Amino acid sequence: MRLCIVYDTRREHGATKRIVEWMAEEAGRMGVQVDVRRPWEVEDFNYDFFIVGSPVYWEKPMATMIGFLADHSGELAGRKVAVFIVCLANVFGKLTSGYVKKRYLDPLIRRVSGVLVASTALKGWVRKADAKQEENCRKWVRKVIEEAST
Repeated sequence: MRLCIVYDTRREHGATKRIVEWMAEEAGRMGVQVDVRRPWEVEDFNYDFFIVGSPVYWEKPMATMIGFLADHSGELAGRKVAVFIVCLANVFGKLTSGYVKKRYLDPLIRRVSGVLVASTALKGWVRKADAKQEENCRKWVRKVIEEAST
């Protein structure tokens, strides 16, 4: 099985990049062939499924990720796709879950032309990696791979 994780970030050593690394490691442990790409690096769409993710800046996902999904709707049509965002809003718990979905996840989800397998919001951090988020990330990737395999 082949997976392409597509993401963008403004911080090369930030939470989003680390989360993507955890996803790739976990998928590799499950025997999945993983390629990690930035949106402008994706030239081949011959993958079994895609995970597309973005950090949230200024109350919205990055335009490069929304654009990636919109610009490649033809190539992604019929393919299995999972979507994630990384934000700090999760620190407020379940009170913000509706807002996070509507404001941050839905702009990506609405542009998925393929089969949406899963979506999630992962909590970012500013200075030190969050071990709980590593556990949540790895668990979510296992779930996505299981769903995409069916």
